[in-house]
Amino acid sequence: MAVTILNVLIRISLLHNAVATFPKANLYRNLKQQTAFGNFQLYQHQKLVGTKIASSLVSDIIDCTFNCVSETLCKSFNIAASPDSENLYLCELLNIDKHRVSIDNLQVNLAFNHYSPWVIVFFFNSTPPPPPQPPPPVPPPLRLNFLSNISHCLIIITFVHQGKTCSEIKSHSPQATSGSYVIDPDGEGGYQPFSVFCDMTDKNRVGVTVVGHDSEDRILVKGYEAKGSYVRNVVYIGASVTQLAALATNSTNCEQFIKYECYHSTLLIYGYGWWVSRDNIKIRYWGGATPADSNKCACGVTNSCVVSSRGCNCDKNDAIWREDSGLLTEKSHLPVTQLRFGDTGNSEEYGYHTLGKFKCYGMT
Repeated sequence: MAVTILNVLIRISLLHNAVATFPKANLYRNLKQQTAFGNFQLYQHQKLVGTKIASSLVSDIIDCTFNCVSETLCKSFNIAASPDSENLYLCELLNIDKHRVSIDNLQVNLAFNHYSPWVIVFFFNSTPPPPPQPPPPVPPPLRLNFLSNISHCLIIITFVHQGKTCSEIKSHSPQATSGSYVIDPDGEGGYQPFSVFCDMTDKNRVGVTVVGHDSEDRILVKGYEAKGSYVRNVVYIGASVTQLAALATNSTNCEQFIKYECYHSTLLIYGYGWWVSRDNIKIRYWGGATPADSNKCACGVTNSCVVSSRGCNCDKNDAIWREDSGLLTEKSHLPVTQLRFGDTGNSEEYGYHTLGKFKCYGMT
């Protein structure tokens, strides 16, 4: 993938700080000055196995590198070696790099290339001396440099797109593409700005702010009989609940997907399960319902539950796997900060919970 021009805006007044810091770090960010740079080495046809912060489809290596450098938690990234049918590349941002994990984590994978930080000498002329080559069988690294065409990936960027929300960024810059951005929901002088993923194609391209967390996987609930005895605290990536509350306040709509799968385990009936709002309030309606629908899931709102007299499918409490799921949309309650369940203490009682990313869109 040959690259000769790096399409990134540079704020020259900030270049001095980047240069001064460069010898000390290979991945540098300064949110206060809204500047960052990254220096990455290619590991061709290899993939680093680790925790993914975010995945997205990008147009080229530049977009993927930009996403990593501007995401405060990103340490390295994997990118597909070949584009898909839409000529886009899968870009995976990781919270680790190859230098901080076992060598076994970097695995041969013909479908991907991996990039981890690597410090090199900073050149200002256009014909720098050739850098040392890595030993075989690792191929010479591809390099991208906005100053000279050498074989490393050096990105220096400034966060030129900033607003209160992704919708505001999209409104001011209609050409903005999906990726990582820094937002400041409560404006200057309030809480610190933070990095989010902006989905610029969802919801009719209005600009959706997306925040991930540590409880997105399908997680087993087993061995907790008492009401609410299972406790899962939800920790959001890169932002506090107070910052996310400011995001909700400055958005027209917010939503979060929630699901509970059950086998001989009740959900809302008899008070066994609930979730907790950002204000630490116990909430007893489920996805697809509203605050007016107490003790109901989506099927209870539409009168389609397996038992018509009960508000959720799981509240039938039988030996069949059932599910209650849907979107939570009351933005004054979001994001979800805790999940609580019970009725899984016996050998034949099981539950699984899944919680989606926190998403907000539209401008107030």
